[in-house]
Amino acid sequence: MWSLLPVCPGLTARTLSWQVMGPESAPRAQGQKRALWAASLTSWREQAIGLPWAASGLPSALRETQTSPASMLCLVIFAAHALGLAAAAQKAVLTLNPPWSTVFRGESVTLSCKGSRPPGSTPTSWCLEGYSWISTETNLQIKAAQMEDAGKYQCKTSDSTWSDHIELTVSSGWLILQAPHYAVFEGDRLLLRCRVWRGGEVSGMRYYRDGADITPRPVQPSYTIDQAKTTDSGTYRCEGEVLSGSLYFIRYSNEVLVLVQELFSTPELRVAGSAEAREESPLTLRCVTQPKPWTSDLQLQYSFYKSSTIVRGPESSPVHHIPAASLADSGPYFCVVQTVTSSVRKQSPEQGIKVKRVPVSGVTLGVQPRKGQVVAGERLVLSCSVAAGTGPLAFSWHREGSGLALRTETLRSRRMDYEIPAAMERDAGEYYCAASNGHDPVLSPRVTVTVWVPVTGANIIRDKPELVLTVGESLNLSCSVQVGTDPAFRWLHNAQELDVASGLGLLSPVGHVLYVESVQLGHAGNYQCIASNQFSLERVFQASSKILAITVREDASTWVAVGVTVTLLCLAGATVAAVVCVRHQQKAGEICFSAWWRSTPGPVQQEPPAHGLLPPATLGSSELELEYANVCPQEQGSRDVIYSIVSIQKRSGAKPTGTSQMDNGHLVTYAVLCSPKPSWDSATKVRASEGGDQSKSDIYETITHL
Repeated sequence: MWSLLPVCPGLTARTLSWQVMGPESAPRAQGQKRALWAASLTSWREQAIGLPWAASGLPSALRETQTSPASMLCLVIFAAHALGLAAAAQKAVLTLNPPWSTVFRGESVTLSCKGSRPPGSTPTSWCLEGYSWISTETNLQIKAAQMEDAGKYQCKTSDSTWSDHIELTVSSGWLILQAPHYAVFEGDRLLLRCRVWRGGEVSGMRYYRDGADITPRPVQPSYTIDQAKTTDSGTYRCEGEVLSGSLYFIRYSNEVLVLVQELFSTPELRVAGSAEAREESPLTLRCVTQPKPWTSDLQLQYSFYKSSTIVRGPESSPVHHIPAASLADSGPYFCVVQTVTSSVRKQSPEQGIKVKRVPVSGVTLGVQPRKGQVVAGERLVLSCSVAAGTGPLAFSWHREGSGLALRTETLRSRRMDYEIPAAMERDAGEYYCAASNGHDPVLSPRVTVTVWVPVTGANIIRDKPELVLTVGESLNLSCSVQVGTDPAFRWLHNAQELDVASGLGLLSPVGHVLYVESVQLGHAGNYQCIASNQFSLERVFQASSKILAITVREDASTWVAVGVTVTLLCLAGATVAAVVCVRHQQKAGEICFSAWWRSTPGPVQQEPPAHGLLPPATLGSSELELEYANVCPQEQGSRDVIYSIVSIQKRSGAKPTGTSQMDNGHLVTYAVLCSPKPSWDSATKVRASEGGDQSKSDIYETITHL
């Protein structure tokens, strides 16, 4: 019976072999195994000679063998199926016990094959130096190993692929160096044993790696590395003085190649973007390593350092993120990758990172309220901001013409406000701000601030103190305010606003001045000015002055002339009356007549004073009022007198034009006879002797008493 045997890895010519299925295919005794191997090899060579595909493999057989298309199709399907199963199956694991890959001749060793297999008893395939056989046992025991037992062993199960090989060395020397057969990874414990044949005595033992003496102190029968590194890889050997008979001879062991395999590659620290980061921009560091394919279940931890100071980790994430880098983040960085047990720890090369500060630019000054116009007493805010610039920013505010900064402030912000809680008129002017982050300050454009002062304290100022004016005089009034920005003025006359259509003729209000070139009676009345200024359409301020009352009278000289005329007429009438009275007295023999009063309609009659003249009564009217009276003195022995009183009064007490002012305010005019009064008899005689009219002898003289 023949069968298609599993092919040892790397071999194509030796794919077919006649084998006897059964336990005998895996000899237990060393002699039986050698005999069976020899017979199997001879049988295989004899049978393979006649097969055209034996020398060149399955493809050659498919090309040269005369087979039907159906047979070829079956072979192709079979080969594809075998390759698919091989790709999907897991690799078998081959172990050695004891674990040493080098043994002395005559020592025993056991090889064990572990792999996926279906339930029940299934065969295990073995391979030695390209020759394969099948056994129902999963263990292969080599008792009393001989030189021909040395070689590379492999195994597989029905549901697995070929394992990695184990190279077994059988030595017949005096001294051997034993190393583990299995792969040694970083962090594993590595044990090397230097042994003498049959347990002989040895002294002066020494260990070498790649020719360098690595003998530990004190010298031990074994050489141990607790946590192996890739740098521990190399060719090892040992030597010592071995007792042979009664003498010691220097003996050298075999060389053993030890390869410490990496779990993961040396990490590399990478910076996202560029190693020159900008301040306040994000900075991302990534620690990159490559785990080896045979360490798929390996768990790693990452740490990040800056100048030997840990900044993050150990954590499972290989990324370190700095949201906003600062100048303090500049410096040398490296990362460390380690296993969970910290048995393997690798450090990346240092990576220098420089964080650059962004210079200040785009400095602007904003104002609230808008347009820089604020009402006095209200809040004014000046906001200084920068478009670009990193790090702590130093802000300062300035007003044109002021030597020192109004305020300085340093903080990590691109905007800062300067507030004036209650703006005053002195706060008006041009403002600017400056910003710096260690470089030269950058200035903002100028902004004009206007402080709008509401009008207050309106007042009327007149050019003359008198409030009573005479028709024809000029009137000049001006309106002023205590404070106020750009005030506008309006004039009111008797609560009516003055304008061109006021009908008052010569009134001409110009701004804050009201000028009347010639005052008329209609200009008398109450005057008031209103000052106002407008901050916006919604905000108008105004202030009103007190009311000023102006009185206008006619010219006083006209009234004096009228008064004098009336006085003269009265005097003339009084004279006529006196003459009549005298004549009547002469006839009647009476000494005097009782005085009679005459006055203008309306005024109250007053008695003349005994000594001097009484002051006139105060009148409520603004026009002059005259009083007239004729008085006959009663003193005995006085001359005949016609006595008249003329009183001229006015409210202001000013002196009328063209008159004399007496202490008591009266103008007195009277008439007297030119000569002493004669007796009625002598007077009659005189008039008779003159032969004229008696009336001509009574001559009176008008005298003004001051």
